[in-house]
Amino acid sequence: MATESTPLSEELPFQILRSTWQPVVNSADLPAGKVTGATLLGESLVVARFPDGSLLAARNACPHKGYDLSKSHICNGRLQCGYHGWRFNSAGECQDIPSLVNPPANKLQLSHLQNFPVQERYGMIWVRLSEHESAPLPEVPEFENPDWTYIVAPPMRFQSGYRREIENYLDMSHFAFAHSTTLGVAANPIIPPMKIEEYEDGFLMDAPFPALESPHEQPGKLQEAHRRRQRCYLPNFTTIRQSFADGDERVLVHIPSPISREECNVFWALAISPGFRGPAPESQVEFASAVLNEDREMCENQIPHEVPVNPVKGGWGVLVMPGDTLANTFQKTHRQWLMRSAKQAVPV
Repeated sequence: MATESTPLSEELPFQILRSTWQPVVNSADLPAGKVTGATLLGESLVVARFPDGSLLAARNACPHKGYDLSKSHICNGRLQCGYHGWRFNSAGECQDIPSLVNPPANKLQLSHLQNFPVQERYGMIWVRLSEHESAPLPEVPEFENPDWTYIVAPPMRFQSGYRREIENYLDMSHFAFAHSTTLGVAANPIIPPMKIEEYEDGFLMDAPFPALESPHEQPGKLQEAHRRRQRCYLPNFTTIRQSFADGDERVLVHIPSPISREECNVFWALAISPGFRGPAPESQVEFASAVLNEDREMCENQIPHEVPVNPVKGGWGVLVMPGDTLANTFQKTHRQWLMRSAKQAVPV
């Protein structure tokens, strides 16, 4: 537990994030009867969808000999270990031990998998490693509105920490440089005034996209001047709402799901308003993927690979510019959220 006087440590974010929902696989990649593996906050998981649609997320080790259950398969409606054939239902209960004709009830009970809460929403499978919930999934109506086009893109692996990815996603001062041939083809490196509102669960930034009034190259729809409202739901769920002059809108979401302290899987999706006058949805996803890949290169080539949770005076990040306001807001509110959550936490 943390107290007012407890200094923040690099271990604390991972401890607290165990009580938050994190995506581990896209729904489309887990059809009925499929078994896969994932790593979340250093925890190796097996994730399975049974023929009836029910989901299982559990520690990735058979309780018998520790075999990797993600290398197993669904057999007759049960998850069957590939080593000795032990079978488990979607609740993680051991249903059969083939080497025993009549397995004792206590033996079956002791063989229960270590399950984790799991849910499906926004086209992703979400897992929480703790029974305690410190933050619910945010509500994004456009992602469930049938009038909007909603696309869940393939996740992208970053060899950097989740906080590094969030800072990059919030940053508007790098468009003209890191994205000079894509998003920032007509970007102005001078950042316009930002309106930032802080909430207990995060913050909202409202500002125009920093576009040049007389660019050398004519921008496309996705690169032209528009309004941006960036909403961060702590600890790591961030949306950007883009409002264009013609009334069209897009809502993007990034969730850098932590694998380790210096590695994350960036899950992302895009919602496009009805009758969008611009590139086709497939082209928009291709464009956004190219931009994200440029961001990946930026994140992976920064030192350190993760933003320190509690930077010290005279250390990393002392050369703060006006364009860093949003990143600094994230750092501050993230630290505050960690400390509040630590005081409210129950043992994991």
